[in-house]
Amino acid sequence: MTRLKKALLFSGLVITTIGAGFIYHIETEYAGIGLPWTSSIKLPDLPELPAPKTTLTEDQSGDIYFSTRSPYDFSELLTNFDNTLQHTGKGELVLPKGASAENPVPAIIILHGSGGIEPNREPVYAQLFAENGIASLIIDYYSVRGATKDSTYLMKTLSASETDILVDAYSALKVLGTHPAIDASRIAVTGYSYGGMVTRYALDPRVKAIIAPEVPPFAAHIDVYGPCHQTLGTTETTGGAYLAIFGDDDNSVDINVCEQVHGDIAKNGPVETLLIPGAGHAWESDRPRDLYDFPYITNCSFSFDEKTGSALINGQPAATAPQDAGRNERAFARAMVMVDAPECIGKGYVIGSDKKADAAAKQRMLSFMDTYLKDAG
Repeated sequence: MTRLKKALLFSGLVITTIGAGFIYHIETEYAGIGLPWTSSIKLPDLPELPAPKTTLTEDQSGDIYFSTRSPYDFSELLTNFDNTLQHTGKGELVLPKGASAENPVPAIIILHGSGGIEPNREPVYAQLFAENGIASLIIDYYSVRGATKDSTYLMKTLSASETDILVDAYSALKVLGTHPAIDASRIAVTGYSYGGMVTRYALDPRVKAIIAPEVPPFAAHIDVYGPCHQTLGTTETTGGAYLAIFGDDDNSVDINVCEQVHGDIAKNGPVETLLIPGAGHAWESDRPRDLYDFPYITNCSFSFDEKTGSALINGQPAATAPQDAGRNERAFARAMVMVDAPECIGKGYVIGSDKKADAAAKQRMLSFMDTYLKDAG
């Protein structure tokens, strides 16, 4: 069945069975994806930001601006990176007490989840790390691409693809390593959910060679409840240490798939996992723990051709935008997976506050960083 037929079938169903109210909901919350008259997406315009820095000074903290790019598709990163959209990225740098050029400290780059920076998560982790002698840079990958707190969830996730976030992480690594109070050989990366996936992708040596060839690789990677359904088409890694933390009551993280993915990573470097019994997703949240009706990928594998970076679903080529397409066209092609492969979309997983899981996760993270960041110095 062609994409158009699928879209018409989907649209005809919702129009005849639910009516105008549901159409309005699809148009506002889902950018009209699946409706026959929708053939494009308008992403937010990039905002004007302060000029990016290429080097940092010993006293710099707070907002840090750096040069980054938005290739959007992984194929663009692999084969056309130098011609992709260049703009300014942003992060908030938190330094521990005593950090100086005479006493450089390890650091960690923090990648937020798909909902954005949460008051109970990224800033709390940054403070925890600072209390343990580790600097942190909280990347804000949405606002620099025009998404705001009022943007719909779909528009946020479409404004910055996982490829864009990966570029932000390595671009931030380059500038963070110039800070006199930070040891460039001891910089880690961590992320939560969407950001957790990217933490794992950052192990790809091809990506480092393209974006940040002249700096040390990430010394450690901490993936917190990041799904494993997608890989980048290679099992090679930079050799950096990797820790994955997730719960067995989280439908968005397939334990069996993760075991295979983690096994491949372990062929090239240290791998640790913490599976927390009874834990769901986003346990740091103040949201009451419950089963929420959010979508996730299930029963399908997503990957990329090793040489071209072209998207694959279950090993078969996925519909993509033309090579000369802009961000809007690429975003539309990405969103159409809801129509092209509805069998890959599940609904509902446990999310919300779980203080026991939160404490266990933080304790394991600090222990891991003691081994691969602090002791390594």
